[in-house]
Amino acid sequence: MKKENPAKTFLRRYLAISGRIDALQKAIDQAMERAFNTGVTIKEIKVLSSPSDHDPMATSICSAVDACEILYEEKAKASQALLEIMEAINSVSDEVQKQILVMRYVSGMMFPEIMEKMHYEKSQIFLIHGRALMAINRWIEQRKG
Repeated sequence: MKKENPAKTFLRRYLAISGRIDALQKAIDQAMERAFNTGVTIKEIKVLSSPSDHDPMATSICSAVDACEILYEEKAKASQALLEIMEAINSVSDEVQKQILVMRYVSGMMFPEIMEKMHYEKSQIFLIHGRALMAINRWIEQRKG
């Protein structure tokens, strides 16, 4: 079985991480909405400085804030991973290679779409893509060392 090119493995993470960021933001929005809705549905309950069993509003709000803190941390890590991938792509000196990498791995385009958009033949696209992957592999190796 042929081993996956490290550059492809690295770059393919972009769309998955981007989707993860969107899901984390949705979870943050939902947690905040729950906290705000608690304040509207429970009236005339004094909010204490810390949650307790007899103050469901404070408990709910504190839980939402705690959840958001964790979600924001995860989102920051994922965003940093996206920045690293973009840094690798931007390290490629050839603009055509860079454009193909962005279309393929950031925009998620398939090779036929890229060929049509760039007006290149299949063999040209594959050659340029291969050279771009070699540049990314060099970037990865430099980061390790």
